[in-house]
This record gives sequence, C-alpha cells and structure tokens, in this order.
Amino acid sequence: MDLKALQSALRTVLGNGLKEEAVEMVKELLSQYESRPEDWKDKVKWSDVKYTRTLLDKGNGFYNLMILSWNTGQESPIHDHPNSHCFMKTLQGEVHEELYKKPEVKSCQDCCGCRMEKIDDRTHKLNDVAHITDEDGFHRVGNKSHVDGAVTLHLYSPPFSTCRKFDDDTSKPTEVPMGFDQDFSEECCTRSCR
Repeated sequence: MDLKALQSALRTVLGNGLKEEAVEMVKELLSQYESRPEDWKDKVKWSDVKYTRTLLDKGNGFYNLMILSWNTGQESPIHDHPNSHCFMKTLQGEVHEELYKKPEVKSCQDCCGCRMEKIDDRTHKLNDVAHITDEDGFHRVGNKSHVDGAVTLHLYSPPFSTCRKFDDDTSKPTEVPMGFDQDFSEECCTRSCR
C-alpha cells in the first residue's frame, strides 16, 4: 500500500467520522502502510527553529492527516488533544513520547502550581503506530537524536484548531492555535484520494 492508497482507505473508514469501532481499523491501516520516503519526502519541511506540520488531507472535516518533521533535538510542549483521537506513525528515524497525568486543576493551578507528573516514556521506531486521547493523559513528542531528523504521520479525529500546552513546572495551561507550515490538502482532493 502506498500513501495515496492509505489516504483513500482512511477516507472510506472515516467517511462519516471516527466511530469507536473504527479506532482499531485506523490503527490497522496505519500499521499496514510501510513507510516509503518516495511517498512523502517532497512534503517534508525542515526548520532549525521548530518542528513543522504539513497538512495532507482535511478528511471531509472529520479528520486531519499530516506529516510532522522533527529536526534534531526538537520536541513539542506537553499538550492535549481536545476531544480528539491522536494517531501517530513513525515514517523516518525514531521519536520519543512522554506521557503525563492530567493535572488536578483545582489543586495545581489555583494555588502555587505543581509539576506535570510523567507516567510513561515510550520510543517509537520506524513504522511503529501509537494512539492517545486525553483520557490517557497528555503528552510531549520529540526527536532526541542529535544526528538524524525524524518524520511522523499524524491523524487527528475530529480535527481541532486549538489545543492547550502545559508548563512543566506549574501545570499552567495556555491555549495555542494549531496551524500548518504547508498545506497539500487541495492536491489530495484533486487527485485520487477521494
């Protein structure tokens, strides 16, 4: 299966939104796709300042499919996925994921604050698939390599335009807009992704 076939299969499975029974189907589809750089290397955008987000497909409003490019040492802040499922597949290199317990809002943020509590560390190698919702906790993803860049494929369903990032030391949330550094979604829709 190439990336275009994966996009077509995802549109079929998620054509009316992500139903609970489709979660395992999405994970299976992502697992079936074996990373082929020729499918996505022209969509990668490297930055020395931050990781980048390239939109591949708006999923008829039911999901966003995107490529994230992680230069050496780059990571996201600790963040949530508001009422959304986050699926991630490693396309190149490996990424590190730290899972955090959701802070007790009243006890942490109304007083002096408290550190985010890490509950798990995970490393995702080439072709690994991961899945998280806010019920599981919040996470930080990054590329710990100081030599090689990493590339991941993400699917968020339903899509969201803002999320909250959390201060490591105080758990204080800050709402941030979610944008894209590149948008190839129109290209998808004019080709055979439908």
